[in-house]
Amino acid sequence: MKKTTYAIIALLLVAFAPAIAQVGIGNTSPKSILDISASNPSAPTNLDGILIPRITSFPDIEPGEAQDGMMVFLTTAVGTNDKGFYYWDNPLSKWISVGSEEWKPGQNDSGDKLIYATRAKLTGTDMVITDDGRIGFGTSDPVERFEFRGPGDNDFQITSANTNPPNFILYNTGGTIDTPTALATDQEIGALVIKTHDGTGVRENGGFRFYMDGTPTPGSVPSKFVISTTPDGSVSQRERIIVRSTGNVGISEPNPTASVHIRAGSTAAGSAPLKFTPGANLSAPEAGAMEFDGNNLYFTPSTVRQTIFKGLSNSTSLNFPVIAAGNSSDLTITVPGASVGDVCMIAPNGAIETGLSWNGFVSAANTVTVRVFNIRSTSVDPAARSWKVNVLK
Repeated sequence: MKKTTYAIIALLLVAFAPAIAQVGIGNTSPKSILDISASNPSAPTNLDGILIPRITSFPDIEPGEAQDGMMVFLTTAVGTNDKGFYYWDNPLSKWISVGSEEWKPGQNDSGDKLIYATRAKLTGTDMVITDDGRIGFGTSDPVERFEFRGPGDNDFQITSANTNPPNFILYNTGGTIDTPTALATDQEIGALVIKTHDGTGVRENGGFRFYMDGTPTPGSVPSKFVISTTPDGSVSQRERIIVRSTGNVGISEPNPTASVHIRAGSTAAGSAPLKFTPGANLSAPEAGAMEFDGNNLYFTPSTVRQTIFKGLSNSTSLNFPVIAAGNSSDLTITVPGASVGDVCMIAPNGAIETGLSWNGFVSAANTVTVRVFNIRSTSVDPAARSWKVNVLK
């Protein structure tokens, strides 16, 4: 009954508004042209309030100058216009969202409460901050603490015009943020992680990571840098390049003990520890340079380029027959790749009988002849022994 009485009084006051300076509803001392009081300010009811005209779409015929400032409440989103209060701005000939620059409360599909930027959402891009502190650009449901998501160009650029260039800083500390301490031994400091989808799920398949390289102490924070990739047929990352606090670099070698330490090779194709691509040699030799022209391998120790001789090697047991005084005997060793004219170096394994001498030569393709001479005045029966042959190419 009381509400009905208020409504009747309000209608009467509106009817006689030209003759009244201030109108009070629910109070006898209005402080403005229209002053409406709640039924109980400290314990209002669910009916205390003003209902602005509610609409589900904007009028087909636009309001005019006389309606400049007219307010409505859009109950459902229409196109790029979100649900909310709007007023008619006649000079602009458009409905303007009230508080369009403000952030509004909402909820994503996962049920997380959040606030979102209305301007961005109206143009089709989500910008949200969830109640648990996650920030999303292009998504209302960020997976990480800070996430950019979009179907196209998502480059991240930091621009500066200063002698102090822009920096991307990852800071990790032990203890708490308010009371930091040193990290634990070998603890990861920070990483740039690469992810992709393999058709069944999201996979982490590479990254650049920094670790403590040992135990940090006051005035000493040794670090290690690691680049990881994932091999074909796997979803597990492997460390490929490791830079230790000593400055030593390991190529698939986790504990490099030299300035550059390369992994061991295997029998598999493409697994050699080091491989040169043929190319032109330097026009002027440079000290310390190693080069490969497709035929020879070169090293320059000072100012003169020198060929690193290529060689073939084999070892086998030879049992020469009795050699008469002043005579010789020939046996052969197979050395694949040997060619007539190649230089040979031949030696027996261990001591040989007194009075015997030897030499060797490539007598045919892949064949080295070992010739043993008896320079004694009596015959000699050489014992069977292993002989080693090196052929220089």
